Amino acid sequence: EELEFVDLWHVWDVTHTSECWQKTGKPPLGGRWVDTNKGNDKEPDVRCRWVAKDIAKYKTDELFAAMPPIEALRFLLSWTATGRSQGKGGRKVLVIDAKKAHLHAFAEREVWVNLPPEVAIPGMCAKLRRCLYGTRDASQKWEAFLASELRRHGFTQGKASPCVFTHSSRGLRCVVHGDDFVFSGTDENLDWITQRMHESFLVKVVGRLGGDAGDLQEIRVLNRVIRWLPGGISYEADPRHVEMLVKDFPPTSGTVRTAGAKNNDMTDETILEGSEVRRFRGGAARANYLAQDRADICYATKELCRRMHAPRQQDMRSLERLVKYLSAEPRLVLEYKWQETANLQVYSDTDFAGCQVTRKSTSGGGALFGQHLIKHWSSTQKVVTLSSGEAELYGVVKGATEALGLQSLAQDLGLGYVEIHLHADSSAAIGICNRSGIGKVRHLATGLLWIQDKIRNKDIRLYKVLGTENPADLLTKHLPREAVDKHIATFQTYRQGGRAESAPQLQGA
Repeated sequence: EELEFVDLWHVWDVTHTSECWQKTGKPPLGGRWVDTNKGNDKEPDVRCRWVAKDIAKYKTDELFAAMPPIEALRFLLSWTATGRSQGKGGRKVLVIDAKKAHLHAFAEREVWVNLPPEVAIPGMCAKLRRCLYGTRDASQKWEAFLASELRRHGFTQGKASPCVFTHSSRGLRCVVHGDDFVFSGTDENLDWITQRMHESFLVKVVGRLGGDAGDLQEIRVLNRVIRWLPGGISYEADPRHVEMLVKDFPPTSGTVRTAGAKNNDMTDETILEGSEVRRFRGGAARANYLAQDRADICYATKELCRRMHAPRQQDMRSLERLVKYLSAEPRLVLEYKWQETANLQVYSDTDFAGCQVTRKSTSGGGALFGQHLIKHWSSTQKVVTLSSGEAELYGVVKGATEALGLQSLAQDLGLGYVEIHLHADSSAAIGICNRSGIGKVRHLATGLLWIQDKIRNKDIRLYKVLGTENPADLLTKHLPREAVDKHIATFQTYRQGGRAESAPQLQGA
């Protein structure tokens, strides 16, 4: 099938290998078949691609291709659930997949690749006319091609994220993840863009998520499961990551109620060796990917990733505890309830000198568009702070930085100017932010004081929140189950058992 398509689209010209040697002084690039099962064992969906081995031996910005952050998708879903979307005639979500994406773009540099063995001819090779998978500039050329086509249809490309597009006259919003297009708009305008997409690309319409007859009630985007509910839209992570962690780190008997616990036993410094090191790093990396969709494990995962360079036995036990927690709580669902209006509500917090080894502090926070969680974070501060006030200030600045990035993303999505309401529980940090200059605090880096201008100009509105009511506390330290439950409820998330109907199946399970 792939070879027939290559011939139909005239992806390459068959030329003499000597031409490649003459032009480049090198043989043609190698190639190999890459077979991927996009389905599962029971319902396979195998795709074969002839991929060039265009290996990058050096880094260069010339081949950069943008990819939107996951919060762009969440923002799109939040916008869909904001305003009049809950009534008939409101906004819905359309998912379209571009097939053979990279082959749409034409090659702008001369590249020769070995022919597949099925059609190989001695002394001959393939000179590319279109961008082949595996060539270093294929992603960049595809991005430029899709952007030009969407602009041709009246879309405006985002500045902060060039993978975000808006059509002001038709009220359409679009986020592009590689070859996955996610649109939000009314039925009439989604019908219109479907026709335009068929004109510009070879596409597969995955489906339309909505509340009317004929609409899908559940759909997958980037293997995340998105559902249309009577009260809004829900979003959850790909469940296979939890299943793979449980498979690789089978939980022992017993249960745990939280993803981690404060470890006061610093005596076991036994370093992992050999395959155990690789096993730990693989598990921590997978948990870290999962954590971007699960605030309840974000801090615990961040602590695991700090030990990747030299993991110890106690770090492996911490990873096993996390997996045991995930086996009991496999799903955390984000709920985007119908809402009329929204501003950015950002919560920030800091755990001063929480690391017993380095005495560094942790900054954590969450950003909501109205009631909808758009982004959360947990990060170790780069410096050893000299006071809790200094550490809390760094946490507030981190929250403000994330808020400004989300504000730019909201403008790219055509949401206009979105106010930033920043919440913190530290009186010392709030006091520093509300004054001019460093005051009596002599050890602050003056580069952080830009936040004073933002607050003075009311670009950011800073509010005090009680420490017990600050959901960002969840992202800075290990908390008891009751506190975790309280904070994830503030973030409009909830635990759920079972498995989503449309969730991809784990192969070999």
